[in-house]
Amino acid sequence: MKAFLIYNPNAGGVDSEQASILKNALEAEGFNPTYSVTNTEDDLDAVLDDADGLVVVVGGDGTLRAVATRLVGRDLPIALLPNGTCNNVGKTLGIQGEPLELIRRLPKARKRRVDLGKMVLPWGETYFLEGAGFGLYADALETYKPEDGKSFLRGLKTLVEVVSTYEPGEMKIRLDGVARVGEFLLVEAMNMGAIGPRLKLAPDTRPDDGFFDLLLVEKSEREGYLSYIKALMSGKLPTLDGILSRRVKKLEIEWTGFPLHQDASYLTWPEDQEMNDPLWVTVELLPRCLEFWIPSEAES
Repeated sequence: MKAFLIYNPNAGGVDSEQASILKNALEAEGFNPTYSVTNTEDDLDAVLDDADGLVVVVGGDGTLRAVATRLVGRDLPIALLPNGTCNNVGKTLGIQGEPLELIRRLPKARKRRVDLGKMVLPWGETYFLEGAGFGLYADALETYKPEDGKSFLRGLKTLVEVVSTYEPGEMKIRLDGVARVGEFLLVEAMNMGAIGPRLKLAPDTRPDDGFFDLLLVEKSEREGYLSYIKALMSGKLPTLDGILSRRVKKLEIEWTGFPLHQDASYLTWPEDQEMNDPLWVTVELLPRCLEFWIPSEAES
């Protein structure tokens, strides 16, 4: 089978020598691999036009999202070799191990169809894998600026700073068409178990069931959420208890220009454009539209 190896030498610590090693490992398992260097996400547009067979992605959540969202509507399976800072998608899908070990287990891989999130904005559509929403995390992303370099600890410190001072106003949302009004610290439609710096907001979520796990953190839950983040900073892996969670297919947000996010990207209303009236942003799922190959379990 053909395999198309994608790697970014600027992310995940993968250089051309390592890519050659991975290519040889794929050949040893019976694949016919090709690979191409991509230095920026824009390079993927041209590179993926030639993709054929199994698309093997070496990298973290950002690299995977950049590839997967460009494969929407194409019948190309994905094999993820997690090699990033947090690897939220890989952990949710049960993909663990070193890249060479995972390649050895690919011939017996289990095929799994996975949902993809879609955010509909006034100027068009965009896609995500982990989660989307507004509140603390979106505001923290605007301060953190992932493009300045990713750091697990810096991300958590930024969240602590924001959660201590963030004052939400009254927000209007619709959950599967049902209106809800409140002062929300955080509203997250989760497709994977965690977002950002390993924030395990939905550890039991299933990314193939056609539903988001929706998290609503009310203003009154500030101290509990702050304790959760501080526990993460101390090296613990707590769960977020006492937070309203429900399964929904669609989240609609009345948007007045405040920061939104999808995965590790934040969005704000363009400063050079005037927003005369609130606009509605829709967050929904494309059910089971991506196929992932999950390597077989390691032999004991």
